[in-house]
Amino acid sequence: MGRRVTSSLVAAVVCGVVGSVGAPAFAQPPPPAAGPEAADPVERARVHYERGLQLFNEENYDAALFEFDRAYELAPSYKILYNMGRIQRQQNNYAAAMRSYARYLKEGRENIPANRRKEVEAELTVLKPRVALLTVKVNVEGADVYADDIPVCTATIESSCVGKSPLQSPIMVNGGRHKVTATKRGYAPATAIVSVVGSDAVDVKLDLVSYDRPQAPPPNPWTTPAVAGWSATGAAAISAGIFGVLALKAKGKQETRLEDSTSTSDDLKNGRDKTQTLATVTDALLVTTAVFAGLSAYFTVRMIGAKNKEREAPPASANLILPPTGIAAFGTF
Repeated sequence: MGRRVTSSLVAAVVCGVVGSVGAPAFAQPPPPAAGPEAADPVERARVHYERGLQLFNEENYDAALFEFDRAYELAPSYKILYNMGRIQRQQNNYAAAMRSYARYLKEGRENIPANRRKEVEAELTVLKPRVALLTVKVNVEGADVYADDIPVCTATIESSCVGKSPLQSPIMVNGGRHKVTATKRGYAPATAIVSVVGSDAVDVKLDLVSYDRPQAPPPNPWTTPAVAGWSATGAAAISAGIFGVLALKAKGKQETRLEDSTSTSDDLKNGRDKTQTLATVTDALLVTTAVFAGLSAYFTVRMIGAKNKEREAPPASANLILPPTGIAAFGTF
């Protein structure tokens, strides 16, 4: 990580496992030829722990954490969790430090000295507002959940250990941008990118889509022409009705002028022209309505026929036979 850990941290890390009398929690390492593979779990754990101390002194904190974690897996000791928490805290990995400290208190219980318990509880109080919680909800049970490409509950150090979907607890993360992914065999993966700061509590919803989900049928090519045709037919019919009413009113006024002795020739001519124009427009609209109605009926018949054909179409099948003279294939589509 590139940061130098203070001498007090070095002492605290060593003392976290060594204990008050200065005796190591595990026996001295065997000769190098024995190797951790040939030793019993406790002996192998001691080798990993000693290697972790060496890497820690070399400021290779990431590798040291993995060695400590492996030692804990082989021979669990709550004191190792304290060591890990101190290093993670120094690395500003607040979420990981909180997890280690919380496990340390839970597993150490009454064996933890009062002053050490007070120290760790104070650290947890400081760390809590620096982490965020992601509540991940997946629409499919049994999906593998990844936080920043790390499998939840299978990673060694960064795991929040909350299990597969449905997750029982939120995932604790540091502030920043995080990628959350859910995967399951037979489904397309789902991913969400979230940005959080300390004390955030964010819901992340991931919807997996099955590869076996039936494909939506293609749209009926005759639906749009049929709908548009009947819409145009209706518009033309309404327009024809309006102009027909206007033509009848104009005709009525023209008849009234003919009976009125005071009407001039210009009045009669204008009334006649208006009546004829309205009647002509009405007739044109009626013809248009009839044409649109005919086309719409044609499109509707084709649309219904396409739907029926889709329902009645047999499933595609194919067969392959191998006669003595060659290959033959037949099928229905």
